[in-house]
Amino acid sequence: MKLESYIESGILELYALDLLEEEERLTVQEMFILHPELRQELQNIENTLETYAKSKAVEPSSGLRSKIEQAISGIPAQAKNESKELLVSEDSDLEQWLKLVEQRFPEALVADNFCEVWLEAEGLKQVLVVSSFDIEDETHDDVYESFFILKGRCKCTVGPESFYREAGAYIGIPLNEHHQVEVIDAPVMAIVQYVSV
Repeated sequence: MKLESYIESGILELYALDLLEEEERLTVQEMFILHPELRQELQNIENTLETYAKSKAVEPSSGLRSKIEQAISGIPAQAKNESKELLVSEDSDLEQWLKLVEQRFPEALVADNFCEVWLEAEGLKQVLVVSSFDIEDETHDDVYESFFILKGRCKCTVGPESFYREAGAYIGIPLNEHHQVEVIDAPVMAIVQYVSV
């Protein structure tokens, strides 16, 4: 295979977006060893993706931090003790969340469909959702939506980009961005979080 054809195949873009299976990732890494110039091509792709992401970024309102802090301070002590990592994020701990679900809503662990408010305070709402059905296209202009997948696998489409995610993945949705979820390995369980703008 010619190197130019390999670059044009799109595999480096998939590698940069972490959308390849493990075997394919290893093949790309072997190509980096055989053809060091591919690393520069990957760097160019990553720079382009970063520029694109920044062009779509929405600056949080100046009062957002204050609203989050107020929401957290208004949460009952019992709820604070249930999870040291109150807000879902890229740093959320899958095992910790599964233990909390087992303690609070054990029926959700065996349900095909389930929806229950996990936490609600001023400017913050978290919902435990279990779904065997796709989540239709939606957009928000008044809340930052994010979710942390606890079980299952899904295909997420955010704006023009589609990607696959499974248990342990965090997805943040920018304001005013269309998004939908297609369930691949049902059911999918997630903590869905809404933070007011």
